[in-house]
Amino acid sequence: MKKLYATCIVFFIVFSTFANPVITADNNNGRWRNNSTWDLNRRPKDGDTVIIPAGITVILDNNQNLSNAVLFIKVYGTLEIRNGGRLSMDFSSTIIVYEGGIITAHNGAGADETIRIGNVIKFRGTEDDKMGPAISDATTGASPNGFNHNTLPVKLIGFNVARKNNDVLIEWSTSQEANSSHYEIQRSENGSAWITIANVSAAGNSSVTKNYSYTDRNNTAKVSYYRIKQVDQDGRFEITAVRSVKMETGNIQVKISSGSNNSVYLHFSQQVRSNVIVKVMTMNGQVVKQQTISNPVGQQNVSVQSGANKGIYVVSISDGQNLNTSGQVFLQ
Repeated sequence: MKKLYATCIVFFIVFSTFANPVITADNNNGRWRNNSTWDLNRRPKDGDTVIIPAGITVILDNNQNLSNAVLFIKVYGTLEIRNGGRLSMDFSSTIIVYEGGIITAHNGAGADETIRIGNVIKFRGTEDDKMGPAISDATTGASPNGFNHNTLPVKLIGFNVARKNNDVLIEWSTSQEANSSHYEIQRSENGSAWITIANVSAAGNSSVTKNYSYTDRNNTAKVSYYRIKQVDQDGRFEITAVRSVKMETGNIQVKISSGSNNSVYLHFSQQVRSNVIVKVMTMNGQVVKQQTISNPVGQQNVSVQSGANKGIYVVSISDGQNLNTSGQVFLQ
């Protein structure tokens, strides 16, 4: 058993760079800069969905320069900025403060305490607290108007793109919709000039998970960028973060992240033309779930039995040939 445990650890270290998991703060009053604040025992990095749960306060008290990192931050608890703390992220990043959540700053250097998305300061320590519901991204203004405080009509829980031959599969999911009208699929070849290539009808009103998809066929560009414009029935809209895809054949990338209800989300950057075996294991090597997926592409969901203990699990993915990767997830 000890030998198997060591094998799992080495396997994870070698391949963890392929995973883009959800990272959750689980140490109340922990500092952003400390690994011990986060359930994955590391600080947030590019591609992460960062969650600050209700009842948890995360303290930002130094300079976190993640200007080349795309983060999706979900604040249900408190993000507290102190002592000149600064957070800088890529222009495609998003911060959502949910009802009951708050971003606050005190005991510090006032205007030097900032949250920046791209080159735009969205929050300064001299402002009033930002209380949810509120959202800040590339489409909102600059401080003191960096957050849109309108009700969040749609809760987006997933948005991914994947290559399938000469087509691009675009998938997104919502956990809640209110007064939603439709989604506009937008594409760009340079990340700045956008065209709408399709409209997809929305559910309108829903409190359960809804899955959407659209296929952009015969894409000839070497690299394409995609985003989704969610439009309400009253004409208001929000725009998602940007996703990109390369149309040239290359190594398949697999993103691994935690889902809701003891599930694991997988995203395949292009189609695997074979059966893929997915194993979810405890850190001592016990397999709690094994599933075979035939020719996977895009987003896939693996459900783990409800009796699984809360904690960190290793997810291994293999097609028995060239695809061998793994990552870790936190199941609750």
